[in-house]
Amino acid sequence: MVARQGPEGAADADAGAESLAAIEAGDITPGARRRLNELRDSGGTFTSDLSTADFALCHQLGLRPLAQVMGSSIYQVGYQGVGYGAGFNYAGNYAAGGGFVAELQTLSYAYNEARSRALVRLKHEATAVGADAVVGVDVRMQARDFGDSTSSGVIEFSVIGTAVARDATTAPPAPSTAAPVLTELGVADYVKLVQAGIEPVGIVGASAAFISTYSYVFGGGMLSGGGMGMASANFELTGFTEAVYAARARAMGAIYEQAQALGASGTVGVRIEHRAQRQALGGSNQTGMGVTFHVMGTAIVDSQSAAPPSPETTLNLSA
Repeated sequence: MVARQGPEGAADADAGAESLAAIEAGDITPGARRRLNELRDSGGTFTSDLSTADFALCHQLGLRPLAQVMGSSIYQVGYQGVGYGAGFNYAGNYAAGGGFVAELQTLSYAYNEARSRALVRLKHEATAVGADAVVGVDVRMQARDFGDSTSSGVIEFSVIGTAVARDATTAPPAPSTAAPVLTELGVADYVKLVQAGIEPVGIVGASAAFISTYSYVFGGGMLSGGGMGMASANFELTGFTEAVYAARARAMGAIYEQAQALGASGTVGVRIEHRAQRQALGGSNQTGMGVTFHVMGTAIVDSQSAAPPSPETTLNLSA
């Protein structure tokens, strides 16, 4: 691309610098905010990622779609050292035979920071358009390797949903919150909760990355090529199992704390994803098993403000 000269080029540079400063501050770009504000003020044509059925349900139940909104963050994962004093948070002591289970703190932090930044930007966009809530959020997370030997790669985290406003004449009143409520719920599930007096209060999510090194005690000799007559034996790789449980405990504990901070009585629609794969230990010839555990759901408060619908009597007049 050829840079423009003169006043137009200077204006482009200023706009680019302003956008970059907003991103570095964790905000959305001024251009995105301006577009959403104009959409809010005009009250004109809306955008959404709703299906036809979801849009019809919104219309029927008093939810007015405002705009398709998104949040995104592309985050580099820093270098993770190996051994004591290199950034590990040990879940236990060295096992006999040399194995240990430890959290990859750099990787855990990168996942959690990328998610947090994406969700904050999603809320900024929903606020700019004047939304009460965001429904049907589609979460996409990918780990990419750009071939940089000094880092563990790049994480791309994006969330896309539809900002909606409640129609005061037909929908239950919106909760008295200062910001739009983010949910992972579809339109039907969101409406069911609200009509039952159960208020979604936000998205909770956490990731944890752990590693377990090979140990002769749980088969490291066989798996790392050491043999020792273990190749024909059946046994549990207990260190690997411990790593899965440690990652789960860390992630579930984090979303529990987030739900408590939101004043929630529980979480629904929780999605759990975990992956286990062979992982090299830095520049050494050793390998281990890396575990990543991701949890995400919607925190709710059971307000008991709405009574269950009364049963209706139906007469079959055609009989």
